[in-house]
Amino acid sequence: MDQFHIVLKDYANWKMENVEILEKLKANDSMIYDRLEPVYKVLNAIYEEAVEQRDLTEDMRTIFQVGLNYLHTQFEVIRIYYEKLFQSDCHRFEHYSPLMGYLLFISDFRADLEEYDEDLIDFSDLNDVETLIENMIAEKDDNFQYAADRLNKAIDEIVNQLDFEYVSIIDIFVEIAENLNVELSTHKEPFIIGEEV
Repeated sequence: MDQFHIVLKDYANWKMENVEILEKLKANDSMIYDRLEPVYKVLNAIYEEAVEQRDLTEDMRTIFQVGLNYLHTQFEVIRIYYEKLFQSDCHRFEHYSPLMGYLLFISDFRADLEEYDEDLIDFSDLNDVETLIENMIAEKDDNFQYAADRLNKAIDEIVNQLDFEYVSIIDIFVEIAENLNVELSTHKEPFIIGEEV
């Protein structure tokens, strides 16, 4: 069994463990599901192609591996909040999904900055905002606009320090989905820096 077949098996296991939560989020028109859908559906399409015994290109294998790693990381965070803090109550969890989305966005943003020298970036404001959002979720504080404003300010400061344009992994997978003719729900990325947050 080659290395990629192990990755495919990992995905099948991941899906078995998480499909129930994913389907509940989807049924509740969750912003969190909307956020993950491009990655999830692209992985499903590639998985089905692999199962049909088609040889996948190196690019497809890479896309699959990156997407699976991403879902693993994001779902670790989602499950902790969903199961522990909200006792698997999808309705209550969904009410705080804007804050959850901000936390997941921060995680993505940090991962994308790993290649930069940490001494070049002042993360203090972003760290403060992350703690603020975690506390807001724990305390069931739904002042979402305040959190969004603070997050935008922190992200803008970092983007200005580095003078770069941020493109999220979600945006990349939306593009991959289009190229693979994978149909997505009306996809709106609700956690983008700038006025859209």
